[in-house]
Amino acid sequence: MNSSVKVLGRGLLKVNEFYYKGVIPSSKSVMNRLLICQSYSKDLRIDGDSQCDDVVLMKKALSEFDTFNMYCGSAGTVLRFLAFKASRHAGNFLLRGTDRLLSRPIDDLLFILRQLGVSASVGERGLEIASGGWLNKESRIEVPRGKSSQFLSGLLLNSWDLDRDIEFFWSGDVVSDGYLQITIDTLRSLGMALDVRKESIHVKRRQTIAVSQAEAESDLSSAFAVATMAVLGGEAHFLKFPFLSLQPDLEFVKILQAMNASLDKTKDSLSVFKTDHLRPIDWNINDCPDLFPVLAILCSAADGTSVLHGAPHLAYKESDRIGKTAELLNKMKIENEIIEGGMKIIGNRAVAQNFEFDTDEDHRLAFAAGAARLLGHRIRILHPEVVTKSFPEFWEIAEPRK
Repeated sequence: MNSSVKVLGRGLLKVNEFYYKGVIPSSKSVMNRLLICQSYSKDLRIDGDSQCDDVVLMKKALSEFDTFNMYCGSAGTVLRFLAFKASRHAGNFLLRGTDRLLSRPIDDLLFILRQLGVSASVGERGLEIASGGWLNKESRIEVPRGKSSQFLSGLLLNSWDLDRDIEFFWSGDVVSDGYLQITIDTLRSLGMALDVRKESIHVKRRQTIAVSQAEAESDLSSAFAVATMAVLGGEAHFLKFPFLSLQPDLEFVKILQAMNASLDKTKDSLSVFKTDHLRPIDWNINDCPDLFPVLAILCSAADGTSVLHGAPHLAYKESDRIGKTAELLNKMKIENEIIEGGMKIIGNRAVAQNFEFDTDEDHRLAFAAGAARLLGHRIRILHPEVVTKSFPEFWEIAEPRK
């Protein structure tokens, strides 16, 4: 059932029901971690799938690994995870990608590779890696974690069957720890023994995958986008909902509860219903920054001022998500203030606006603009196709054909 909007009087809105019932496709974060591990054990079968760009790119790149020339598109996880896989092998590798991808922070990756005895540089062709394997026999490798958790995840995912014990350590600021926990949980479920301490992880040599099957659960950031549309204008029923997931974006269930959204839980399903009066929140999103753009739209409909904070690393995502989300809210005539690592949002959903919004090649900004339409805003979204990066089914769910 489609969501439709009727503008009444002085712009006051009446929104008809949005409806969804089904199983959200597998998490791209989980899928891509499992795919890297599967490349070390062809006997491993993955239950679940996703047709999103990041997973399709990872599958294709792994299938072409022996060509030493792989395309990563705009997928940061694909580039980073593959770079460490390539570094385990002898040869000259080229990892190509979009200009936007290659402009994202990469100094930390090069710093780590140098410690492993691997030569790497970024040029017009892409990321070039000349490796003889992890030749440096140093047993301790420093891993910066101030901008992303993916560097440490990439190292761990490619630490199967090492010829020596190795320890990865860090100090200072840490971001997106929840995504590192996904990596640790995935590896342990496959049989890897890890000694995890406050500022280091120790991996023993000669470890191999000990299971033949692994499950890739539903993507919870995608589920949150759908849940938000339900809260704003209808209902959604998520089947096979992974309540015990380690995905950081499971936090959205707690957030919806804190905002007084109408929810119903069963053993393996979650239902979300339209809620007219939402409470504002003060929330640290350090571990779940991917929720930010859509959550900002939800907060714009709350009865009061919400504060989202703790995520300065949003500036290093596919776009400057704080700045672009502020732009979207400004066009919605929602008062907001950018703060360190987040934003203050003064809720007000009374007046519909008509405007154009550029997603800036960022799928999560497209989700946010799609959710804003449920508030009655008539938005011409530029490059709506960017949703294929993580959730190609989004528009069919948000605005199904009649």
